Amino acid sequence: MGELTVTRAVKSEQDESAEAVPAEERPVAPRKRIWRRWRRPSGPFAWGALVVLAATVTAMIWTYASTHQIFPDSQWYLIYTYHYMGYDKAHGEQIVLDYIRDHGTFAPYDYLWASKPFTLSYRPRILLPLLSIPWVALFGPGGIVVVPGIAFVVAMFLIYRFATIHASVPASVAAGVLAVVSPLIAKWCVGGLTDSLALMLHTATLLLLPWRKPATKWTVAGLALVAFLVGTARVITPYTVATVAAVWLWAMWRERERWRSWTAAAAGAAVGVIAGAIWSKEVSAPLSSRDHFFSMTQGRARTLGEAMPWYREVVPTAIAREATAVLSSWPLVLLLVLSIVASVVAWRTVVPWLVASAWAGAIGIFLIAPYMTMFRYELPMLPALVVAVAVLLDRTAKGLLPAFQRPSPEPTPSPGGSG
Repeated sequence: MGELTVTRAVKSEQDESAEAVPAEERPVAPRKRIWRRWRRPSGPFAWGALVVLAATVTAMIWTYASTHQIFPDSQWYLIYTYHYMGYDKAHGEQIVLDYIRDHGTFAPYDYLWASKPFTLSYRPRILLPLLSIPWVALFGPGGIVVVPGIAFVVAMFLIYRFATIHASVPASVAAGVLAVVSPLIAKWCVGGLTDSLALMLHTATLLLLPWRKPATKWTVAGLALVAFLVGTARVITPYTVATVAAVWLWAMWRERERWRSWTAAAAGAAVGVIAGAIWSKEVSAPLSSRDHFFSMTQGRARTLGEAMPWYREVVPTAIAREATAVLSSWPLVLLLVLSIVASVVAWRTVVPWLVASAWAGAIGIFLIAPYMTMFRYELPMLPALVVAVAVLLDRTAKGLLPAFQRPSPEPTPSPGGSG
């Protein structure tokens, strides 16, 4: 990117001792030892990751054991999966209907593929059905929950990794564990839904941004690809656009010397979002967003003028029901409250920009579909919330516990001394 990055390296005791030994006497470490060191969990980051992953897996197992994870939306993804496996429409529909009736997960719909065309909400979401082909082939319709569970574990590791960029390992671990102990988080992430895939890809987008290293052509291409894949998992465009725009504005304010790198990264993400939007529109044809909104409002809002009265009637009730559901989970409430506090305490950092963009994305999704989802539509807020809480915990620990404070450098004696 044509940037000049100046770094100051602090020599460790090992480096200084290595310099004292002549080059011909230095032992050459074999390559196998380097790979073994890379594979072995070591250091605070690795052990923190193990704690977060253990908490995530525990929450996942508890959710699988206590609730059935086949939802009404799962039937659509299952039929797509069977279609990609080569089943005809009627056969795939019958397999799914029989599974739903046998397991009693919900009252089965009388219509599926053969009697009603797929709606705009589900047609572009091909990533879960494609990845679920081997698992459904092995375990039957219940295999639709395997990919979301794996994506949940990966997403929480990526969120933890993203938090360690901005805060210490202990604070990142605490914030990550606080997130997974909320039943509302695990409920939607390990079921037969696309939400955990979207969360994983959204967090990957955040990690690819040039927080510590300048953007390269590979990271820009990666951002474009991941942003595009988000649209194939779940349509969370308001989150992606709001987040990338917010952190780019923050970088223009706080890291002006790296404006080329941040602009290139934002441009890559923008290309991916646009490509995903075009692809979704083509796949959803002949349906349109207007048709979907008209269907959602049950024909009561054909124009913007008709939509406003419908919003005034629906939105207050939906907000009240959503707030009631969120308040039932104290870990989630604590996560939300602490993230707001962090936005005030750490207002000079990127934290308020991340939190504000997360809320902007949630509001955007809510306006598209103003329904009570019990925090399902708000799941992409999780990376911003965890980072904010980690930064707050980090600052609190450094302010209260001397062990977290960096020792002040000792004064250098003047030449010749005194006296």
